[in-house]
Amino acid sequence: MARACVYLVLISLMVCFATISAQSNPSAGLVRHVVTFRFLANVTAEERADVMTTYRALQHKCVNQTTGLPYIVSFDAGFPSSPEGKDQGMNQGYIVTFSSVADRNYIVGEPFYHPFDPYHDAFKKFVGPLLDPQDPVFVFDFSVLP
Repeated sequence: MARACVYLVLISLMVCFATISAQSNPSAGLVRHVVTFRFLANVTAEERADVMTTYRALQHKCVNQTTGLPYIVSFDAGFPSSPEGKDQGMNQGYIVTFSSVADRNYIVGEPFYHPFDPYHDAFKKFVGPLLDPQDPVFVFDFSVLP
């Protein structure tokens, strides 16, 4: 019984330390980059499909400038499907996962960070004219808590 209590206390301390560490060091751990797009009314279904195909291809094109290895951990994509009706008119949604804040910053790129990923920069220039200028994109990034 005493041994079980000691293990429980140790596990609790490890969880607390990991949580504090993640909060004090935002570079630690996974980062989720949530992105949604709202297209102009005249953008065709084919153009929307091309946006999704092009954006999803970044998972394999984007590589770390030092290692030459892909730095996107996962890339999920989809369309609004909630019965709650809270999609705010967004047409496509993505959750892109990175292993660090530095990797996320590299893809975010201009005008916020240099150097930047040239493939993502080209994608931004490609998709920009297709988006509703009033409210084109929603982005929400967060570090995943342990």
